[in-house]
Amino acid sequence: MRSGSGTFVADPLPDDCVGAVQQPAGVTDVARDTAVPGRDVRHPPVLLKTKALQMARSGIGEHRIDFRYCSANWRNFPLREWRQFMIENVSRASANISGYSPPEGLPELRQAIADHVSTNRAIAVDPEQVVVTAGAQEALNLIGRLFIQPSVRVAVENPCYRGAAYAFQSYGCTLVPLPLDDQGARIDSLEGTGASLIYVTPSHQFPTGVTMSQRRRLELLSWAESNGAYIVEDDYDSDFRYDGPPLTALAGLNDNTSVIYLGTFSKSVGSGLRTGYAIVPRQLIEPMRHVKALASCGNPWIEQIVLADFIGRGAFERHLRRIRQAYGQTRAALLDAMETHFGPADISGAAGGMHVMWKLPSHFPTAAEVASIAAAEGVGIYTVAQAGAYEFGPQQSPRDIVLGYSLLTPEAAKEGVARIAHGLSRVAPGLSAPPIAETGWRARDGVAARAL
Repeated sequence: MRSGSGTFVADPLPDDCVGAVQQPAGVTDVARDTAVPGRDVRHPPVLLKTKALQMARSGIGEHRIDFRYCSANWRNFPLREWRQFMIENVSRASANISGYSPPEGLPELRQAIADHVSTNRAIAVDPEQVVVTAGAQEALNLIGRLFIQPSVRVAVENPCYRGAAYAFQSYGCTLVPLPLDDQGARIDSLEGTGASLIYVTPSHQFPTGVTMSQRRRLELLSWAESNGAYIVEDDYDSDFRYDGPPLTALAGLNDNTSVIYLGTFSKSVGSGLRTGYAIVPRQLIEPMRHVKALASCGNPWIEQIVLADFIGRGAFERHLRRIRQAYGQTRAALLDAMETHFGPADISGAAGGMHVMWKLPSHFPTAAEVASIAAAEGVGIYTVAQAGAYEFGPQQSPRDIVLGYSLLTPEAAKEGVARIAHGLSRVAPGLSAPPIAETGWRARDGVAARAL
């Protein structure tokens, strides 16, 4: 090339001209960071229309005593058995640990889950109907992908678990509120809604704790079958029942053609395991497997095989008995302390689960104000919204407090209630300031909201 002949661009460009070059410290990539005047880059709009589902993560608790509704207490994690099954399975892992698992879950785990729900929830199910998921939240999204588009109407309890409402809304559906009473969701309110999907938490309604009566369960099944709808039964709290025998699940009351049953190990083992399951009617086996494969190609092999051994070799049942006893003792202490300091308190949901709901007397401040008063005493208590519930329209439950107790010892629960009463004694007529018997308890470990 001779001088003055002009500038020429090679076609194609040499490779060394388009390679990534590390910039020296403090040097800015002008080509990347300098806007081109008049250039308007138009990208496709984000079509997802939903709100962020926020979960509290591990960390130092801000309260001395925290009644946060949360996942399993880490102190109860079955570390010895889990370590044993982990070592055994890793030692003989061979190609399993580096290969893909079946999208619907390992056969060993699906069999163990089928056996567990048959014994404990009276659900007669074949392992082929079980799909292993990354918690119930993934199952809700798989269901949304199968059934929901903008023309679909989905009925949900009011209030209900926020993660379900947000997941369904993200697929464009219209949510239909089902009012609640002391027997659970009002089935008569379904008439004329055109709902094709119904989401309920019948064993221990979130957040009220109400148990759906047998009559309502049968009414719901009848309505779904008459109207060609599916029921999504979220049975997240079913492992913890303190008064009476375990309840038969909705999925165990019919031939399982209308109920999609969701279970999770977040409450019983730990939310960090990120393992749950859906039990689907036979006509949904293939569609659910297909959508699961598109979503994640299956869960990690090691967690599945260890959990399968944990359930299949009886360790899970022993673990459940231990933590059921521990949570039951704390629950009893909580209820006793509420009676001592507040008299016949209006408590719902005490028969099972890991939380109760307290409806404040009319002469008390609102739930938000009471939560602030308790926080000043070093105690965390939560309004329905703060606990992770979704409500339609204006706040439906301004006088409701959610009290979770799985993180606490009986002594800590008693101290916490005494501190709440001490704070309220300054603003609520008729309450005297009780002495505080400090237990030395401090919430040193982190807590998590309902992680499914």
